[in-house]
Amino acid sequence: MRSRSLVVALIAVALCDNIRAEDAKPASLRAQVTVENWDKGGPLSRWVYTHMSEVFPVAVVRRGGTIVDLPQQLRPEIGALKVSDKDQPDQTLDQFVNNGAVDGCIVLHAGKIVYEKYPTIKPNDSHLIFSVTKAFVSTALAILEDQGKIDLQKPVENFLPELKGSAWVGIRLRDVADMRSGIEGDESSSDAYRNPAHKEYQREATLGWEPRTAPNLPEAARRGNLLGFLGTLKRERKAGETWTYTSSNTSVLGEVISRVTGRSLADNISDLIWSRMGAERDALLVENERKFPEAGAGMSAMLRDVARFGLRFTKSGEQSGVISDRIAKRIFTSRGTALDERGMLPLTYQWDMLNEKGEMVKGGWAGQLLYINRDKDVVVAYFGTNLVADPKLEPLPCRMIAKTFF
Repeated sequence: MRSRSLVVALIAVALCDNIRAEDAKPASLRAQVTVENWDKGGPLSRWVYTHMSEVFPVAVVRRGGTIVDLPQQLRPEIGALKVSDKDQPDQTLDQFVNNGAVDGCIVLHAGKIVYEKYPTIKPNDSHLIFSVTKAFVSTALAILEDQGKIDLQKPVENFLPELKGSAWVGIRLRDVADMRSGIEGDESSSDAYRNPAHKEYQREATLGWEPRTAPNLPEAARRGNLLGFLGTLKRERKAGETWTYTSSNTSVLGEVISRVTGRSLADNISDLIWSRMGAERDALLVENERKFPEAGAGMSAMLRDVARFGLRFTKSGEQSGVISDRIAKRIFTSRGTALDERGMLPLTYQWDMLNEKGEMVKGGWAGQLLYINRDKDVVVAYFGTNLVADPKLEPLPCRMIAKTFF
């Protein structure tokens, strides 16, 4: 539920229902929320996605410094772009965005807002970004690596001795960062989020996002002990070879970052990124009752601030020094520069798409998306809410926008 972001990113998915959450009374919506239904879709989910601190324990990711201005230079022709759809072949981007498909959409070019719509939420609403969170965790990791505080060639147990004697022993942090650990928990089907026997369901239960009542949950999951749960996982394949989307990898990264620095993951994201990038508002990060963070999917933020983060990877934002050109280039080249059958570079640092044209994408459940085109200095970000528990996928033309207008 939280992930499936490779598929999401490749077709840039975003879904939500046609009923506006603000049409329902907040108090009545809050009374309906349970750990079983909060992400099953519709107005209830949209309310939760924009009110995370009222439902789950959260830590604050603090902003700081001068807010980076995003001047508006709106281009109506972007909204008139024809969006290819077999059911509505003449549909424009404006029509698509305004028919309930997304909660918010923003396009930046050269640091300016050229397109921005909020059909179902307000511009200053914070919204759960699900697996786009992984991009913040991996960027914090890359910054610490650049500072010489983390060596990705070292095995997991060097950082987390609690995992000695587990299947994580001997796996380089490099392979964890690139979703090639070989650890079980593949999220390629909805079974990962519906079946209590699946390791991703159990990870989410450990963090308070699924019920802990299933009979086959590990005891560590029932107690909210994330490190204890991670120690129960098994290795399904040799580390370093096969890319498999598994959010337990991100949980390990989050714990390593905290262990190396002696600070919470929320504080690290704040210190290394959020407080330095000119964010407009604080962000939030979901934690469970034992202060273990939902590193794989738990951040909530304003859409403009997600776009400001994307801007740090572009020509307009590199001069800020938050994400150096050296770090950005490492993301694209750490696994080599040979293209696969889709014309894409090997995936690294938890990103869902990388290519030699400087495109990078991170997607998340329910229509969250961050698209960056370094060469064209373009950032596109979306928020969405799923209509049903298992929504179909809908295409959104991020690459078409960049190719057509910039």
